[in-house]
Parts: sequence; C-alpha cells; structure tokens
Amino acid sequence: MAKQLEPEDPRTWDMSEDAIMTPSGGLLWHWRAFRRRKQWRDFLASIELWLSEWQPQSNHLLLMGPSAGWCLPDSFLIRFKTIIAVDIDPLAHFFFRRLHGSALNQSGTKLVWRRTNLFRDLESLLREYPDHAVLFPNVLGQHIFHEPDETRLRQDIKTLGERLKNRNWASFHDRLSGDWNPALPMPASFEAIGTLTAADLAEKLGLSGEWLDHMTDAVLPPDTERMFAPWPIIPDWIHWVEFGSVAGIERGKRDER
Repeated sequence: MAKQLEPEDPRTWDMSEDAIMTPSGGLLWHWRAFRRRKQWRDFLASIELWLSEWQPQSNHLLLMGPSAGWCLPDSFLIRFKTIIAVDIDPLAHFFFRRLHGSALNQSGTKLVWRRTNLFRDLESLLREYPDHAVLFPNVLGQHIFHEPDETRLRQDIKTLGERLKNRNWASFHDRLSGDWNPALPMPASFEAIGTLTAADLAEKLGLSGEWLDHMTDAVLPPDTERMFAPWPIIPDWIHWVEFGSVAGIERGKRDER
C-alpha cells in the first residue's frame, strides 16, 4: 500500500503554530466541515451513539484536539461539569463557541480553552488535570501532517497508551484514507477485537489502489474492542475511522452534578 497525500498536498501548507491554514485545521477545514455536515450525518450519528456508550468515571473532560467540535454532539459535551479543550488551531475556539456555546451555557458546563500542542505538552496537561477523563476526537490520525519525523511520530503513538494507563480515555482516529467513487454505496461500519495493521484493515475492507496510512494502528491496546466506520469527508475521498475506549484505574466515585 503506497503512501498517498490528500488532495490538498500537506507539503504546501504553513505548519507553524501561528498558521491559520493547516491540513488539520484552519479556514479550509472549517469551511469544508460547515458545508459537509449534512453529508456526514451517518458518520456523525455513529459518533454520537458511540460516545453515548462511553461512560468514564469522571464529570470532567480533557478534550484533546477537538478543533471546532464539528463531529461532537451537544448531548455528549453537556454531560460534563468542566471541559478543558486543547487545540493548536487559533480559529478552533471561536468556532467551537459558535457551535456548542449555547448548549454548554444552558447545561452549566464550564469550558476552558488551552491553545497548545497536545503531544509536546501531554504530560503537563495530565498532571494539571489528574481527575479528568480524556478524549481524542479524530485528532491522532492528523499527527502525520504535523510531525515530519516518522520515528518520533510512531513513538508518540506507540507510547500514548502507557502515558494514559491510569486514566479513563477514548479516541476515534483516522486509520486509512483514499479515493472513493461516490456512485458506490457507502460501506457498513463493523466491530473487531484486537489490533488490525493497515495492511490487514485494507485487506478486510477489500481496498485497492493507493491509500494513506495514518499510522495509528498502535493507538489502542491490543485487546481493545473497537469499531470501524467510513467517513466521506468529501464526495470522492473517504476515511476509515477507528473507535475505542480504555478504562483506567478509577480515581473515585463519579461526581454528582
């Protein structure tokens, strides 16, 4: 399976932390998400159902790389007393407030925004918020566009579970992406137990041609139950997204609202 760049070649983007035009954020991404949400309704429904079944033992959430929360339902966010949202995109906070601010205000959920690099500052964030559940909402698969050193990239992903071993945490993340014929019916989601390599996943899905491996096969522990769902991000480009959650050592009883 050859590595293929997305239609907007990431090598042409400004990757500085102050940029507002990046492959995993910025104006193009927010415009695309705004325009495509109706076409994403099945994928968004899958996320909402999966999140409704994730019951971490905390009323406080460390939300890692949510962007504007285009894929996150209000019904999930308002379950928490406090949300610490961490994202490097300078536009994310503005759009997140526009999308979810009303629901959060009505529920009394406190939102705190931190603009920082979640991988480089993960340890300090975990120390600062020791009682928060952790969610990575479709962000880990974008790390390939922000970390040019493949060795460091794979190390970041490989060690994530160990760094989170005492936490209740969950992630949904890109595994494979590539060209898609919009005339074909959308493939069905499926569940699996155990790690599927990119090659195994491509074979199971019957994929041919060139697909981009987002190098996230080692995000979840090997024995984790997981779901895979298709995401038609644009009409002729599809992502296969992996979902999974991990129960860490409980730090106490769930708070009462």
